[in-house]
Amino acid sequence: MVLVMMTHFGGPFAIAEEFVDDFSSARLEGRQAERGEWGFENGTASCVADPALYQKFKNHGPILKWPRKFSDATIQFEVKPSDCQRVVFTLNGDGHIFRATLADERPDAPAGTSKVPTRLIAWATKSSKQNKGDTLKPKGMPDLSVVNQKWVPIKLDLNGRHAVLTIGDFQTKIEHAALARSKNMVMLTFAHGELSVRNFRMTFVDSGDK
Repeated sequence: MVLVMMTHFGGPFAIAEEFVDDFSSARLEGRQAERGEWGFENGTASCVADPALYQKFKNHGPILKWPRKFSDATIQFEVKPSDCQRVVFTLNGDGHIFRATLADERPDAPAGTSKVPTRLIAWATKSSKQNKGDTLKPKGMPDLSVVNQKWVPIKLDLNGRHAVLTIGDFQTKIEHAALARSKNMVMLTFAHGELSVRNFRMTFVDSGDK
């Protein structure tokens, strides 16, 4: 963890923290690897989805979690999905806040057609069974099949209720009240196949929540 001075988070004198996960070790304070046998080698975390565990965890696949209280942030990492049905990047706080899902919707998808489409969801208020959030689907957002078995960089720049999401060559601007909510968790999960992750980096301003 390193303290750095940032000029674009909350004004010219905002102090941001930087957290880096280079996956050089299976154990790192500030990272949780669950719901599968995650391996860590050569700066990469990888896991193969276990069908039995998928059922055990009520149709939820392996997950990496980075607990962190923050408001504005830049979050970036690279993923390599191999025949996954979907890959999901989520920010949580008081419930779900923002989610990006890349899904394989092809009829002949190796792991079966995903019932969850490629999309973004934002929750302006606490998520619940009644509050499903707002679904956004920016034009040109890549389907999971486009990046199958390829390393693709993902980056999310958050500033108040505004964000810029970059997935490979795709980029979109987002404005939504959900983005300004206080957050306490970054999560990356997937269903079926194998997912590899590398170069996780997060520069953020603490939300100040107790």
